[in-house]
Amino acid sequence: MKLLHKVLAALSACVVLSCQSVEREDPMETHMLRLQCKAADDFKLLSRVAVLNIGLESYDYGLITGHGVPPDRPCQVLDFEGRSAPVSVISLAQNYKIGAQTDWALIRFEKINTPRLIRYDLVPFTETTALDNMRVEFAQARGLPENRQSCNLEILDFSENERRVSHNCRSVPGQSGTPVTRRIDGRDTLVGLHIGQLWMLESPRTGRPDKKGYINLFNVETVDEIKALIETYS
Repeated sequence: MKLLHKVLAALSACVVLSCQSVEREDPMETHMLRLQCKAADDFKLLSRVAVLNIGLESYDYGLITGHGVPPDRPCQVLDFEGRSAPVSVISLAQNYKIGAQTDWALIRFEKINTPRLIRYDLVPFTETTALDNMRVEFAQARGLPENRQSCNLEILDFSENERRVSHNCRSVPGQSGTPVTRRIDGRDTLVGLHIGQLWMLESPRTGRPDKKGYINLFNVETVDEIKALIETYS
């Protein structure tokens, strides 16, 4: 009987401790938002949104995939806890082409009061060779807003005129637009946006069938175009 009382007391202590540890003092960092646009009578999930560190009081600017922009409007952005804001500007990249370097769009929307939303510095990468084997962060799953996955970039050369920045992060359909990120000198930096999957019958590296995620890398020309669009709409 005494042993039983000791066991029950221990279990009660564990329950109390577990109840105390359920609530986190700080919410998890939110690395992205979601884009939804009205198609017919339903809202359809289209793209993730990487929010840029611009510093405006009333509006935020974000980058999405170009192939996530439908002809049907209006659109809104949502966080992962139900807060939303209308999108007032959608601007596709010049010479937009699905799956290419120009597969992105800039959006402007009213600020959402989302705790610990990450806003990214946009730094152009001038040397793609330096990206090979670079460690980056990526979302752990489609339905989660945190970049909890650590993985590597890889440069794939398909020909003299075609290079793709791929990654070995685990990704699923519906993650287009998810930010691929790094922390540089303590600041959150956007490396690129996840575009989709590369299915290869013959990998340039191994010569065997392979599947890789790939991103749009923000080079100098792309960053200049994005900054020019922000200046136009601000």
